[in-house]
Amino acid sequence: MDGPSGEILTELAFSPELSPTELTVTADYTKAYLPCANTSGKNEILTVNLINQTLYSLPMTIPYPAQFILAETSLTSAYLAEACGTLHRFDLAAMSSQTLGAPAVKASCVGLAADAGRIYAAWEHHAGGTIMELDTNGNIAWQNDIAGIPTNIILAGSRLIVPFTNTAFTGEGVALFNLSKKRRIPLVVTIQCPSCRSLAAYPCHAAVAPDNQTAYIVNEDGASIFVIDLSTAQIIDRLAIGRSLSRLYLIPNTDQAIGTSNLFADLSLIDLASGQLLAVTNTQRQLMSSIAILP
Repeated sequence: MDGPSGEILTELAFSPELSPTELTVTADYTKAYLPCANTSGKNEILTVNLINQTLYSLPMTIPYPAQFILAETSLTSAYLAEACGTLHRFDLAAMSSQTLGAPAVKASCVGLAADAGRIYAAWEHHAGGTIMELDTNGNIAWQNDIAGIPTNIILAGSRLIVPFTNTAFTGEGVALFNLSKKRRIPLVVTIQCPSCRSLAAYPCHAAVAPDNQTAYIVNEDGASIFVIDLSTAQIIDRLAIGRSLSRLYLIPNTDQAIGTSNLFADLSLIDLASGQLLAVTNTQRQLMSSIAILP
């Protein structure tokens, strides 16, 4: 799709038996991967060659892709978490996989991130949440329990951004981990106070400015975006969008962003400078909340 005009440039059809759960693009913008659940149970990975606009399926089956990411600095290393929490590593060039392990207690993986040598995972369990760093073989380097229930994990330079929702013991907010420090004690930015009666915001995603100094926290139920200065861990603005958003994608070299919605299955154009909702897609198509903006 062309950004300025909104014109559909290319359409690539796939089997109706497939339901993509994620879309991730390689760092060189040559390929996009869509892990898919299949009604037959034979889950697979669709690949889009972004150079010649072709779509094909990798000749391998995968577990149900509850979470799926590419390592930041790799074109072929991917990680997948099943709904039960079992973690897998994939080499998409060699078409090989390795099971890295499963949580010791019943837990769901709600977010994955990875760089060249480390995997970062957010887990939800009965006691709240756990944030974990592992090496590429699945060995735990450190873990940190948080009182809230994490909803995602975002790697931004030397920081981890973990939005979380409330439990009986804590409100909603964002935990910020500084990976450059030896002690992984997070700074916590409170969005909703647990002692105040208010509607839930449900922070669930973050988009980070290119300089890694500003984060835009999406509140799905609150229909709003909180702006956080990452250097001071302070909320510096709140954008009342008035529409449920699930993810946010910054448009390069502008003050605008695209918001996606699990509730409405559409796209919203947002002016981050004024906080205004500029436009919403007008289509009968259901658009998944995971997109990619290419330069």
